[in-house]
Amino acid sequence: MGRSSRNTQDSKSEILKSALEVIRRSGAPALTIDAVAEESGFSKGGVLYNFPTKDALITGMVEYLAKQFHGEVETARAEHLASKCPTLSAMIDVTEQWLRERQDVARAMLATKADKPDLSEPFKEVTTSLKKAVEAETDQRGKAWVIWSSLEGMHFSDAHCASVFTEEDLAAAFRELRRSVEEL
Repeated sequence: MGRSSRNTQDSKSEILKSALEVIRRSGAPALTIDAVAEESGFSKGGVLYNFPTKDALITGMVEYLAKQFHGEVETARAEHLASKCPTLSAMIDVTEQWLRERQDVARAMLATKADKPDLSEPFKEVTTSLKKAVEAETDQRGKAWVIWSSLEGMHFSDAHCASVFTEEDLAAAFRELRRSVEEL
């Protein structure tokens, strides 16, 4: 990769991190090209050069988060190779971390894509890949999908600000999910 390609990727990454920070701090309605330019230190033209429209910026954010999630699952998977289902074990770890440390990201993405359901495609691609990995790791598919659905439900309720579970409740649920993976 040449220097200008690396700098373009670095610029895009910095802009996306800044856009996520704007959403995290002020909510999805605050996401504007001007706000991202101010947060990132890039000029408005610099942001528009990398992301010509707000939709392109939102698409970039979804792709960035999907890639991050997938990368974190792959890293965690390597730590769970002794598990009966390493991919599902890794997804539990990453989901628990994201719910603890990145709650606002799910809420923000839900709000930004409300009128554009196709923006979920990068996450669908990642989850399709993860589903294939789980299918290769266990023949207990029904039990695996119950665990998976629990993780999705926790994300969904958090994204909708509807979770009624305390941190202790969630910790207990994650312990039970980990135990369930080992029973596959």
